Amino acid sequence: MTTRTTDLLIDVVFSNLRDLIVSNALPAGQKLVDRDLAALLEVSRTPIREALGRLAMIGLVEKRARRGYYVREFSADEVKDLYEFRKMLEVQSVKLAAQNAQPWHLEKFDCILTELGKLPSDSRGHAKAVELDIQIHGLIARASGNISLHQAMQNVLHKVMCFISVEIAGQGSLAAAHQQHQSLLRLIKENDVEGAVELICMHV
Repeated sequence: MTTRTTDLLIDVVFSNLRDLIVSNALPAGQKLVDRDLAALLEVSRTPIREALGRLAMIGLVEKRARRGYYVREFSADEVKDLYEFRKMLEVQSVKLAAQNAQPWHLEKFDCILTELGKLPSDSRGHAKAVELDIQIHGLIARASGNISLHQAMQNVLHKVMCFISVEIAGQGSLAAAHQQHQSLLRLIKENDVEGAVELICMHV
């Protein structure tokens, strides 16, 4: 197997495990046994181990000394801190994006919204909706033009994926989030800094 093929396989395994965690199929606190996960995803244990290492780096799983990997459990205070930090980042991202977004950012935003609108109302559609929600907020941070802000946002978004999954669990919540994203794109296109900041404060 070539290096590129191996890397692609690890990417796929990483995405699959991430989706299982986000959808709560692998709940918080569960021990992650590479042999069992390899059987579940029908791959060898090597890409499983690599993917678990990546998931630990973004904070979705934790490696405990001499005990292996576990799905990360967040305390109430940790969740509160994460959301407060995320809100600060979101506000600054939107403020700068409304001033600095390039045409290709807006085109990508449109494409993601179109894809969101076509998702089925099943578990696979829900997992994809969470992924696309993360992409939207990451894209806004990227459109800010501030590389450090974008990197910080990506890190926080990965950690709050599980909570975003709960937030948009129902079709009503998903539809509401989709409508807010459409409004947010319009405000960014119009360079309406104040309106975009007000909306993101309601959205997050």
